[in-house]
Amino acid sequence: MSQQIQVLILQGGGALGAYQAGVYEQLAQHDFSLDWIIGTSIGAINAALIAGNQPQHRISKLKEFWSSLAPQPMQGMQLWEQHLPWMNVSASMNTMGTLMQGVDGFFKPRAGLIWDMNAKVPLAQNSFYDTSPLKSTLEKYIDFDYLNDGPMRISVCAVDLDSGRNRVFDNKKQTILPEHIMASGALPPGFPAIEIEGKMYWDGGIYSNSPLEVFLEEGEKHDALCFMVDLWDPTEARPTSMAEALARFKNIQYASRSKDQLAIRRTIRNLQHAIRVLGEHVPAADRKKLQSLVKLGSDHTINVVHLIMKALPDDHYFKDIDFSAATVEKRWQMGLADAQRALQHAAWLQPLPEHAGLIIHELPQERGA
Repeated sequence: MSQQIQVLILQGGGALGAYQAGVYEQLAQHDFSLDWIIGTSIGAINAALIAGNQPQHRISKLKEFWSSLAPQPMQGMQLWEQHLPWMNVSASMNTMGTLMQGVDGFFKPRAGLIWDMNAKVPLAQNSFYDTSPLKSTLEKYIDFDYLNDGPMRISVCAVDLDSGRNRVFDNKKQTILPEHIMASGALPPGFPAIEIEGKMYWDGGIYSNSPLEVFLEEGEKHDALCFMVDLWDPTEARPTSMAEALARFKNIQYASRSKDQLAIRRTIRNLQHAIRVLGEHVPAADRKKLQSLVKLGSDHTINVVHLIMKALPDDHYFKDIDFSAATVEKRWQMGLADAQRALQHAAWLQPLPEHAGLIIHELPQERGA
């Protein structure tokens, strides 16, 4: 048996990513030492904030980054909400403000295209928003020298615009720059493609919003404890309005079939364990001719702790661009609480049947469960 590695996998989801920061804070408080962190889109940004800072600075840098994105509260909101609480005025105004003005340090509106979507423009400008402010923000909160030379492995995912295939940028195989992180979050038509070494890249979530496969393709060589943190719950209540239907559609779309991927991989891993067990009972006279088949077996075990963020009561279709301080704090606290329950349960420490190659641990996500 090999030494167990610890892995964190972070899904994409814009402002919802504050939940992942809360999960990481809880893991750090319990002295988990991550070997590998994998992210897509906002998950890539969180991954870079973690891998790109020394351990004692990671939580503070995460908090500084997320605080920097919060819009300034608009005058008169308290008075409106006192008299018309059903309107959820501040949430509506925050969303409208983000759509109209962008987010300081992240993205800003690009004039013109919304009025003529057939206008011919360079690919790097073919978007409703300009993400150039994000580069300076990433450089402010991330030490890219430490990220590339430090002990933690980081992989971020993007889509090659020409081939439509997934591309993984990995600090153990290349130097990671701000552009690689930006490419992972370049979701069209809002954000433009990012050029890296002559190729153009879009958000990795277009291909797969849960970068599980990146780990499973290579991580199967190790015993592993993997925390997989998803931001889109595909199992919420049936919609009762058009607004809820749009939000529900978005949840299912971006959940990216991660549960199905896990179930398929569990079957494969368990079969590999069965091959290993059966191989040990092959008579010596037959081992040579069956050697190539027995090599398909494995004795490595992967524990996946799958955390899925539940919706807030006032969530809406644009929840992934709600960077308001109050909402970010709520999601952060949800991540802290869910990770705390997972650590208290510690199901991965229980004895396992011999055939188990991949074990999925899913905990009740309701508050106070």
